[in-house]
Amino acid sequence: MVRAGVADAARVNASWCDTVCRAHGLAGTFSRHVWKSARRTPPLYPDAVTLTPDASVADVLDGIDTSPGCSVKDSFGCLDLARAGFTVLFEATWITRTARVSLEPGWSRTDDEFGDPSVAVWSDGVSGVTANRDGDFAGLSNLYTHGDLDDAWRGATSAVAASFPGLPITGYERGDDLEAALRNGYTALGPLRVWLK
Repeated sequence: MVRAGVADAARVNASWCDTVCRAHGLAGTFSRHVWKSARRTPPLYPDAVTLTPDASVADVLDGIDTSPGCSVKDSFGCLDLARAGFTVLFEATWITRTARVSLEPGWSRTDDEFGDPSVAVWSDGVSGVTANRDGDFAGLSNLYTHGDLDDAWRGATSAVAASFPGLPITGYERGDDLEAALRNGYTALGPLRVWLK
């Protein structure tokens, strides 16, 4: 069950990475095991994302730019890319929540630059979040705040729920953000690892 949830979360996240790449004129590709970009992705975005736990190192690395700076999101935390010259940049945890909540006061959409119905960017002037949809799931990413972390998570969750009502919300976090997500109704699904060359 957890692996199925991770696979859904990984696909939603890969869809967001693909959207960002397309906005920068890059064409990502989906296969059964991996999403990847043949050309280097924008800063802070991976060059490949595994979509299944049985993706091999070859599945991931073939066809991407593996020069220094290459990064891979190992969605199931089960690849060994050390022999290919990669080191672990960070580890995190996939999360999920079904939220039927009203939009928190002050939050509004700010996503004019995308023009994509599967993407919604929200802010309340202190915090912000990006929502994206893939199939029957919504993704929550790029949450930031200059205020209280729990307030940000409540507002961000309400914004994603307003964007795609009734859909389970997925994402990944670590550290204080993970603790705040869990305090605010999210459930941990499983680990992920980001590798950097």
